[in-house]
Amino acid sequence: MSEREAADDPGPNLATDRDVRELMGMFDAPAFARRGQDMEYALSGLHNRCRLQRAGMLDMVHVRLRQWSRAAVGPDDGNDAFRASIDVLWTLSQADPPQWAASAAPTRQRRTIARDLVASVQRFNDRWLRQVAKHDLQPLNAMIEQYNIYYVIEKECVMSSARLASRFFEPVAPLSIASILADHPLLPVPELAGG
Repeated sequence: MSEREAADDPGPNLATDRDVRELMGMFDAPAFARRGQDMEYALSGLHNRCRLQRAGMLDMVHVRLRQWSRAAVGPDDGNDAFRASIDVLWTLSQADPPQWAASAAPTRQRRTIARDLVASVQRFNDRWLRQVAKHDLQPLNAMIEQYNIYYVIEKECVMSSARLASRFFEPVAPLSIASILADHPLLPVPELAGG
């Protein structure tokens, strides 16, 4: 090989590096897909944290619901303690299904349990609202804003068609305390029956 040919030859290392970079680029997701995946991952992380935090705060509500189920004979048994049915609390608090008592407890005991349940629900709601308000939503909202602005543009660059790129695209609404509470709700506070 002459000196001139040696100078033109990039050498085995340079060619291999260039080939590896090109090969890796072929398997990398396009920018719009990475943007969408990153946003979904971040949102999923927030919702998982909220689920775990909320579940950890519901222990006393679960205890009070179990106490109530041991004092009542069924879901409709409670007119002496509550103004309306409290069935929705089991679902919203993700409590275990109730194990109803064979016979109802005395009214005085049931009213005491009912007051304790109401107090536990109110404490949970206060604590949960404070916890949700602690979340710094600004970084996630910035990510959502970038997604809404650039997703279709980056997809159009890959697809070479604005119509196809915008097909099925739905902008993501920014996060707020209200939107988090819609997915991870406060509990309805039962109303106690009058005297």
